[in-house]
Amino acid sequence: MVHELNYQSGVVAVNEAPVEILPHAVRVRAAAVSVIVAAAALLVLREAKAFVVPVLTSVLCAYALEPAVAMFRRWGVPRPFAAIIIYMLLAVTAIGAAQAARTRVTRFVDTLPTLIAEFRASATPDAGDAPGPLDQLQQTAKTIQQTAADHAPPAAPGVRRVTVVEPRFDVRAYLTSASVGLARLSVQLVAIAVMTFLLLVTGDVCRQKLVTIAGPRQADKAITLEVINSIDRQIERYLIVRVLICGIVAVATGVPIALMGVDNAAVLGLLAGVLNVVPFIGPATGIVMVTLATYLQFKTIAITAAAGGAAVVVAVLEGNFVTPLLMSRAGELNTVAVFVSVLVFGWLWDVWGLLLAVPIMVAVKAAADHVESLRPVGELLGR
Repeated sequence: MVHELNYQSGVVAVNEAPVEILPHAVRVRAAAVSVIVAAAALLVLREAKAFVVPVLTSVLCAYALEPAVAMFRRWGVPRPFAAIIIYMLLAVTAIGAAQAARTRVTRFVDTLPTLIAEFRASATPDAGDAPGPLDQLQQTAKTIQQTAADHAPPAAPGVRRVTVVEPRFDVRAYLTSASVGLARLSVQLVAIAVMTFLLLVTGDVCRQKLVTIAGPRQADKAITLEVINSIDRQIERYLIVRVLICGIVAVATGVPIALMGVDNAAVLGLLAGVLNVVPFIGPATGIVMVTLATYLQFKTIAITAAAGGAAVVVAVLEGNFVTPLLMSRAGELNTVAVFVSVLVFGWLWDVWGLLLAVPIMVAVKAAADHVESLRPVGELLGR
């Protein structure tokens, strides 16, 4: 039996079986390096948003459209022509939706002055009536302002009282900023469309190249192909579940407001389902749309509150029960990992990050389950 201790080399031999011991200082140093690398990676991802976001979004769109390409391929259509046909169908659908939206927006703008006048008339009392809500708010604001002025400390001798004047709303600056943002978004959408088309046309070329550069050994190629296939399956399951959740939200939102007599309930439900793709922002936007449309139609608080409340209930049930349950089963992710990933990627890339957070974590989980060194990451993200 051999008992050999060598702290300088960091090796302990017990029964002639050497075991490496990592000193505490080395472990702390390794942890600090890992934290620094992670922070640097987040900074790089944040600064590289203009490049990374279109690439990842294109990959996700290619995954979503690949089943349609495969269907045309089974009919004997070459892959490039199948991609062209799909893009033409998408263009026709987008143009039709834009025309329908334009008609509704034009109608709303035409009736907006009348709606504003009716709202002011309903909020302003007639002569002899009790003060309306707007009058009460204005009177309360004047009372608070007057009370603050009466109790303000007197100015010291020789010191002038300074009043902060808020700058006026600059319409030109606002329109300029909006135009720049719209131009940037248009460029990103064009880049996404072109890159998605190229991914659909090339097909399995990228996969074959990844397998080729994985290494000379057949085992490395097999592991790489297994990881790619696992990511494909997980992303496809995520997309299917995402479409299912959107359908559930659309039906659950449209049916109650249709029973209340709200016009265009099917369209509002469909919009709520589509907007649900974006976490947090999408459901909130759907609730505002349903509430506003109901008020503009009925102009009563009761029905408006009922329709808005129905949309809120659907959003709460979807966000706290339906999505965590289905997403955890589809992507094999735990709820905490999904929530934290949405927060982190939302901070990195704003709305795009909210949209891409879960697919990225699904791909990371699928890869971590097949790579030995990444097994702890897969365990941390798993259910």
